[in-house]
Amino acid sequence: MLQPFDHMPMGEEGLREVYAWVKAYVEENREIADMIDLGPSEDGKWKIPAVVVTNKSVRSEEKQNAVLTMGRHGKERGTRIVVPEVLNYLATDAAAEVRDKQTVVVVPVANPEGFVLEQFHSTLHGITDLERKVWGKLCAAYPPDMMYDYHSLGRDDGCKYDRGDMEIIIPANTTRWGMDEQIHQYVAGKMVDAAEAAGWPYEIHNLEDLSYYYFGEPRGRHAHHHMREKVFLLHVQDAGEEFIYPGYSNFTNGPVYRRWHALVFGTEMNHRAIGVRDGLGQSGLVTARALLEMGNTRFSWEKYPGYPTNLLVGDFRTSVRAAGSNPAERRASREKVWAERAEFNILNREMLESGEATVAEVGYMGNKAPLDFELCLRMRQKDIKKVTVEGKDTPFETFKDNCSTFVSVPLCAKKPGVLHVMIEHNRFGTTPPLDE
Repeated sequence: MLQPFDHMPMGEEGLREVYAWVKAYVEENREIADMIDLGPSEDGKWKIPAVVVTNKSVRSEEKQNAVLTMGRHGKERGTRIVVPEVLNYLATDAAAEVRDKQTVVVVPVANPEGFVLEQFHSTLHGITDLERKVWGKLCAAYPPDMMYDYHSLGRDDGCKYDRGDMEIIIPANTTRWGMDEQIHQYVAGKMVDAAEAAGWPYEIHNLEDLSYYYFGEPRGRHAHHHMREKVFLLHVQDAGEEFIYPGYSNFTNGPVYRRWHALVFGTEMNHRAIGVRDGLGQSGLVTARALLEMGNTRFSWEKYPGYPTNLLVGDFRTSVRAAGSNPAERRASREKVWAERAEFNILNREMLESGEATVAEVGYMGNKAPLDFELCLRMRQKDIKKVTVEGKDTPFETFKDNCSTFVSVPLCAKKPGVLHVMIEHNRFGTTPPLDE
């Protein structure tokens, strides 16, 4: 295993040092790692490489795509130090399951020109033309299920009321469709727990919180008028911005979320307060490791192991979800159904008076029919006997959390309209109501 940096690479020499380390890593780990070229830097002097780490003997269709990006902003030095830590972890036995179940793409330096100049050399407003090309090429090859973007705080970066040692997870660039805010907060909480267990006091900050940083005064006065509603729904990116390739925004990429409903996070390390030899790289690795390893598990409301991205419309009790028997199929379904989320105009359920059946309705009014998806209901009843759609017997699957049963029913909207579903079940769960 290659030694991580014991100093801060700086300038053109430092960039060459990072590139040399990455090249040596790929050469040493050929059985699991490859290098790809995402294109040239803005000035044309540098290539922008990415490292793909995975178990090459497992079909790509059976794996999720996880993308970790570092160094979009040239002067955010901490991102340089976390690169070797993340890549070294991915080559260990501890990451074997990650390699088996995921294709992990690591972009070590997204902004080589800014690195050399030691300048921000980017934008806080949307994405640059270069980034359209770079992230477009990457996402075309590896449509993300998860994307984690590294940033790093210095003395004057990001925060106007805390110039201390703040490190944060940012569940951002999401809407209120489905249960996205709750799910992102849940996953971020698990990341923070892992960091705290390792001795790194991370916090969770929303984009609303970040309005303090960008609009608060240097003395720490808060800009409360920006907190009245969710003004930073997709950061400061123009919601109407269009581009040929899927793009990327300041924290966690609004376009990636909008197109694939990927799980998206940003993070701020702190290269001012935490030195290289104080554990700066380890402080950044711990959150990525926790997130990557969560991608191997089954979340209680999901049918399959993997990142919790398949609930697209509705809530945990009644939802429209992506369909598919493997990660590639679900990724493709997610993209199609998510693009049509606003066209689902009816989502109802009701238990009949007998207590022995639940009826549900799903209304689709879009023009992309036929459209395949799954209807998922969380039920108190544990004995699911039969499912019919428009009166015809229909196959279904069930899975459980610690107190209920989820019923997953494959549906196809062959034309705009309403689909009617009936689920026959036992009258009660394991315990009858108190009044009986």
